Amino acid sequence: MQFSKAAEYAILGLTHLAREKNKSASVNKIARAEKLSLYFLRNVFQKLKSAKLVTSKRGSGYTLVKPAREISLKTVLEAVEQKLAIHACLQKKEASCIRAKNCKIIRCLSKVQQRLLADLEKIRLTDLL
Repeated sequence: MQFSKAAEYAILGLTHLAREKNKSASVNKIARAEKLSLYFLRNVFQKLKSAKLVTSKRGSGYTLVKPAREISLKTVLEAVEQKLAIHACLQKKEASCIRAKNCKIIRCLSKVQQRLLADLEKIRLTDLL
């Protein structure tokens, strides 16, 4: 599984807000401080806002909706990634492959994915500061 640039930007943007300790920050300020593309970061923050991880007020910037210790890395990644899956067959509830019913590969990978998602759930924004 490889995370996208959007995931990287989301993590950097949210950890920046976490360091602000309940203060708001504009996307412009975050982009400058973290040396990120402003245009791309704006798009990422729209996804984070839709996922209710951040809130914004006109003129004051973004703030975290919850304390950083309550936001898991899994939640952040799910907000910006299409689907967290280590294999295409694990992205769909019902696999379309003719071998899906008896596929030992997918059964094994499914266990790996479950452990990975559990580990991502344990990692909090505060762990990344």
